[in-house]
Amino acid sequence: MSKEVGLSKVVHTNDFSRLNIDDSQEFANKNNPERTFWLGYCYEYGIEIEKNEKKAFTYYQTSANMNNSDGMYYVGHCYYLGIGVKIDKEKAFEYYLKSAESDNFMGIFKTAVCYRYGIGVKKDDAKFVHWIYKWGFKYGKCKHCNNCNTHESWCITCDPEIMIRKWTCGNKYVDCCIKEFQLKTSKYENVIEWIPFDKLSITDKIGEGGFGCVYFATWSDGIRKIERTDDYYYVRSREPSSAVALKTLSDSSLKEFKNHMKCMLVGSKLKIYGLTQNTETNEYMMVFQYANSGNLYKFLRSNFRDLNWQTKLKLLLDISEDLLQIHDTGYIHADFHSGNILQHKGLNENMESYISDMGLSKKYNESDSEGCIYGVMPYVAPEVLSGQKFTLDADIYGFGVIMSEISTGQRPFDGYQFNEDLAVKICIGLRPEFAPGTPECYIKLAKQCMNSDPKDRPCASQVCDALKVWIECMEIPNDMKLKNNS
Repeated sequence: MSKEVGLSKVVHTNDFSRLNIDDSQEFANKNNPERTFWLGYCYEYGIEIEKNEKKAFTYYQTSANMNNSDGMYYVGHCYYLGIGVKIDKEKAFEYYLKSAESDNFMGIFKTAVCYRYGIGVKKDDAKFVHWIYKWGFKYGKCKHCNNCNTHESWCITCDPEIMIRKWTCGNKYVDCCIKEFQLKTSKYENVIEWIPFDKLSITDKIGEGGFGCVYFATWSDGIRKIERTDDYYYVRSREPSSAVALKTLSDSSLKEFKNHMKCMLVGSKLKIYGLTQNTETNEYMMVFQYANSGNLYKFLRSNFRDLNWQTKLKLLLDISEDLLQIHDTGYIHADFHSGNILQHKGLNENMESYISDMGLSKKYNESDSEGCIYGVMPYVAPEVLSGQKFTLDADIYGFGVIMSEISTGQRPFDGYQFNEDLAVKICIGLRPEFAPGTPECYIKLAKQCMNSDPKDRPCASQVCDALKVWIECMEIPNDMKLKNNS
């Protein structure tokens, strides 16, 4: 069996059961503005495909029609240089302006240039000044170096260096750990910090596991945020008395904190705010985003009857995208189960899912502890139960098990004892069941993820692609929910 998840032609449907695993790559390309733009870029520059400027222009135009600002800019770029289309300076300006009005950085610059030199439009010095000011001073000027800020109220040249000089926790190792990530901060809201324990008010224990306890707390200083003033400037601010979560860290090396931070730098969704130290126990604690709907396991137990397939797929897409970010950073989660997936906001809100608990995570080329098997048994891949090392593919196996859990609303192998007998059964092919009425395409993808041969499992990006296609295919009104059996 190939690891490729094929996608063939489908139509929009409000019935997920009509879709199949062969839902089309063509459909995905034509209905995903970012992917469509990227195809155009690949055709223009011959990236892993034969160069074809006419196809490049066609894909750019399609993405522009779907309001992709990069697509708009590159259509202008094609008209300006005659790439796949006849040179037309007026058309070039038209698309540069569209991209600028969508806040595309290069579109803003090109629009200013066109007004300055009269390219495709009548020369207009006042409009040139308007657009060049917007381009050059989008985020304001740095008060230290007087150059343009690189983000809202943040200069990546000056601010990280200033940030690391302002504090110490009294422990050189912890200082260096935090400052390592402060120096890599690209915007104000992402700054992590040492948080004095007296700024945190703990009210409840909300979780406990083998690698630490989790508490709900209120942070008096609050989470960092940027506010925009009436005159379009940006100012630094905070949300006083912010709800946060605290987790005790199981080892003094702060490995879990470092793992989360490295993943957050490349886009992992769970926000980390900093470190603190319990002044009574001397334990170090990680301060991070509070998820008000608990973990996925508890969420399914409380809300399963109200979930339709569109919501289930959105949950899985959020999880798969976060897993992709972790894998792209070069990490294996290695403890991937529904108790380590956090849910924020409710069904009637813009619900979000985050992967947490990276205490066991490791770089993909890092060796395992000899003879050590860990994790929650139903989610552990058979090759790991047989003594082989954790791999990216083992995380994908866990994702397939989570797909079965979202199908049934029950933990996999509910009623089994998690012992050697169950481990043997998993190794010889026992897999979780699916609820009656679960679409065949869904079962097929889940079974691919749980394939006994790790080489035949899809990668995280392929799983994301399949889920995106299914979501794009579905148009479910509020009164057409696919109710589930309990």
